[in-house]
Amino acid sequence: MFWFNCFIVAYTCFLLFLLLSYTQGLIKRSKVEKIALPIRLEEITVVIPFRDEKENLAHLLNQIKDISTPPAKFLFVDDHSSDGGEALFENMENQAIALLPMKDKTGKKEAIYAGVSQAKTPYVLCWDADITFSEGYFKELSTLAKHSLIILPVSYESKWFFEWFFEVDVALANYINHANAGIHRPVICSGANLLVEKESYLEVVCLDSHKHIASGDDAFLLRHMQQANKSIELGALNQCKVVTANPSSIGAFLQQRSRWFGKTFMLKDKVLNAYGLIQLLFALSFFALLLFLFCADPILLLKFWFVKSLIETVLLLPFFYALRKTKLLTILPIYGLIFPIYNIVLLSSLFGKKEWKGRPI
Repeated sequence: MFWFNCFIVAYTCFLLFLLLSYTQGLIKRSKVEKIALPIRLEEITVVIPFRDEKENLAHLLNQIKDISTPPAKFLFVDDHSSDGGEALFENMENQAIALLPMKDKTGKKEAIYAGVSQAKTPYVLCWDADITFSEGYFKELSTLAKHSLIILPVSYESKWFFEWFFEVDVALANYINHANAGIHRPVICSGANLLVEKESYLEVVCLDSHKHIASGDDAFLLRHMQQANKSIELGALNQCKVVTANPSSIGAFLQQRSRWFGKTFMLKDKVLNAYGLIQLLFALSFFALLLFLFCADPILLLKFWFVKSLIETVLLLPFFYALRKTKLLTILPIYGLIFPIYNIVLLSSLFGKKEWKGRPI
């Protein structure tokens, strides 16, 4: 009973800390937005690196053609595709859409760097080729304040019930990010939707330090910006949001999360590592208590599970409500049971070889 109470108190304090930090971030953002000078669309070039994504490109190009207020340029950077996707750009009538083939260098990081270098505008919007965006996306974009880096939201689209678990996992990571942004220290970002000042990007990015790692362009960019004390802003949850598909299977999900988890240690970010350690300690402690109570007192086990789930639901409700995904709260109790095992699997994956788009990481 003693360890049961210790866990509940510690876990509640951690969630309360996140809630207070998240609320503080919302208050600070509302004050900044009232006095900020917005970015103009003609100051933005959209850079989209791609490799063997013909189907995604076709869908994205169709969306771009329907934009009523476009940015200055859409620059698609071909990272040695072999599926014929470059043919979609032949006889392109839209002068705002251009194709930049990579000749010698390879990799998404090199592709993004080439695109940013070629941009003629002071700001660059980085997208992935598999995203979709809303009709009002660029109108919302033109209301954003100017910063060296703006982390914009990425939402995952679920087609089946089991994919809700993938969404919960991303949502909780974003919650920690938004909570930490309350103290001006976001810890993660997604390169699928990232607005960066060109001058700052070229100043801080050092590809030589991590170009041997196939993924992680977004994480390393955020870290470089922080180390250079650049202005970083975390965008509102539903403003300028893009949507991408969830991993197609549990295996693909674990492979993706393994890449993300591995990048945590490569970044050498003390704050991010601290959150990772706290997450791991809570997961392992919860798992140990479950095993002990299962053998010693199954009734107390049910009470423990119920109390933990109730605390999570109450303290996470404000964020999930703002995210417009309160339905995900219904699977939190089950997710909580899976989470410790999921963390153990991620830890074990660090010792194996990983690939991303056919390239070793």
